Parts: sequence; C-alpha cells; structure tokens
Amino acid sequence: MKSKTKRKLQPYLFISPFFILYAIFGLYPTVSGFALSLQDKAGQFTMSNYQKVFADQRFWKAISNAAVYMMGSIFIILPVALIAALMLNSKYMGKKSGIVSTIFFLPNVTSVIVIGIVFKLVLRVNNGLLNTALQTLHMIDRPIKFLSDPFWAMPSILLIGTWRFFGVNSLYFLSGLQGIPAELGEAARIDGAGKWKEFWYITLPLLKPIMTYIVFMAITGSFAMFGEVLTLVQNGSSVGSRDSMLFPVIYLYNSMFKNNQSNRAAAMGYVIAVILLLITSVQRWLFRDKD
Repeated sequence: MKSKTKRKLQPYLFISPFFILYAIFGLYPTVSGFALSLQDKAGQFTMSNYQKVFADQRFWKAISNAAVYMMGSIFIILPVALIAALMLNSKYMGKKSGIVSTIFFLPNVTSVIVIGIVFKLVLRVNNGLLNTALQTLHMIDRPIKFLSDPFWAMPSILLIGTWRFFGVNSLYFLSGLQGIPAELGEAARIDGAGKWKEFWYITLPLLKPIMTYIVFMAITGSFAMFGEVLTLVQNGSSVGSRDSMLFPVIYLYNSMFKNNQSNRAAAMGYVIAVILLLITSVQRWLFRDKD
C-alpha cells in the first residue's frame, strides 16, 4: 500500500520545484503587491492609490506614449520584418540566408544599455552621426534635436526599436514561412494566381499563428519600454521634453524608487496590467479563427 502511494506521489515530487519557485517568486509578489496597492503608508486599507493613479495626467501621458509606440511597432517594425523575412526566404538568397539571419539576430542579444549609449551618440545634436549624414546630403539646414524636441522623440524611439527588433521578428516570420508547404504555392500558381494573390490568400493567412505571437510581444514590449529610454534621456523627474519619452514602467520606477511612493507604484502596476489585459483581449478577438 505504501509503495502504491509512493508511486502516485512521485510525479508530483518531480514537478514540485516549479510550483515552489513560482509560489515564491511569482504568486507571493503578485498577492503582496496587490495588498500593498490597497494600503496607505500607515498600512490602513484605502482606495486612494487607485484614485490618484486615474487622476494622474503624467500616468496617462506615459500610457499614450506607449500606445503610440505600440502602433508604430505593429504598423512599421512588423511590416519591415515581414519584408525582410520574405527576402530571406526567397530562392535568390540560397546559402547566404544563414549568414544574414545571424546578422539580423545580433541586435537582439546586444545589451540594452549599450544600445542606448550608441544611439545617444548617433542622435545627439552636435556631431551626431545622423545629423552629420543628413547635413552632408543637404537634407536639413540645421541639426535636429532628436532627443529634446517632442516632435522627434517618438520617431527616435521607433528608430531604435526598428533596429533592435526587426531582425528577431523577421526570424520569427521566416520560421513561419518555412513551415508553409511549398505545394500550396505551386498549386496556386498552376491555377493562375500571381505573386500578390499567393501572398494575400495563402501566405498571410497561414502566418496568422506566428503573427499573433509577434503582435502580442510587440504590445507587451511597448508598455515595458525601459532601459533604452532611461539611457537616452533622464533629466530629474522629467523624461524628455514635456515627458515625450515617458513610458509606464519608467514612471512606475521613478514613483517607486525616486519618490518613495511604493503604494501608489503598486496600484500603477495593476492598472497597467489591466490595460494590457484589455488590449491583448482585443488582439485575440481580432486574430481569432472565424471558421
């Protein structure tokens, strides 16, 4: 009887390390963080933390910046990545596609701090690489203040995001393209379908699973933007001119560690989580299988 009970418990014993670690590093911080968001500094129950978050204009400015970057990620970075993947998957690349894929992946393994420092040098006003190139080509008369002008702040962040993420996203798309049976394209061409129809009616629908994942990562990554911006510009409590580079996680970090508002920061984190949940729910609805 004891040996039978022992055999039943053995599987749970093998998987128990995961649940123990999850309880310590996942479940406990989640529950304690939520409890912290419902307390004031004296430890008394209050809803004022959430009220302050909803009334905070800087918080909603951070959310709007993340939303703009999210739309740029979906409609700029991902199409560029898809075009790159189609080029890598073409028969003209041949054996060179492996080398190019490795080069594409390098920005994704580069340190975020290094990326921020490099692009700070590229985008600076005086002797910045981009300003120097544009002036040499006579495309601008005076240097552009990429990091201090609110108009150029988001395009600058999108430029960094495109350089960093289009490579790894193109590899995701490439894996999806290589999983599409070649017979489907051949059958479409025999039936008289051109390249565009083959892409629109065969390739794109079959890429939906991988595209769902990539869009989800783009959404969560937009709201989790932190290291790049913090390295680019951090001036006291203001992030960029008129908070043009303020993102939710940066604002949460400043509230927690610089302003010592741990209860409010906890409430902010849960509001961000609910916003992400709503956005990803809409995304799942849009990408659902209609059949």
